[in-house]
Amino acid sequence: MQTEERLIHWQTVIDNQAASGKTIADYCRESNIRTSGFYTWRRKLREQQSVAQGFIELKANRRSDTTSGIRIRLGTKLAIEVDRGFDPFTLRAVVEALSRN
Repeated sequence: MQTEERLIHWQTVIDNQAASGKTIADYCRESNIRTSGFYTWRRKLREQQSVAQGFIELKANRRSDTTSGIRIRLGTKLAIEVDRGFDPFTLRAVVEALSRN
């Protein structure tokens, strides 16, 4: 498993535990996950997220009076916001690019 895949895997595990309403110990026991691994990855993800807080401005190489209607926000979780009338081709390209990394 590559590093990016591990990050996604562990973020999913941590999100699932939080959504389950179970304690970390109970969730890990039922999911056959070592609690030490859970805590290690939770710490790593928090550290990474604290570095990635904020906004990134993306500019396309085209006329400045056009917009795609898409905003990407990086914070504790990735968020993609789209306006009514957004450019679906741009959104698809962004999602495909994020899926590859």
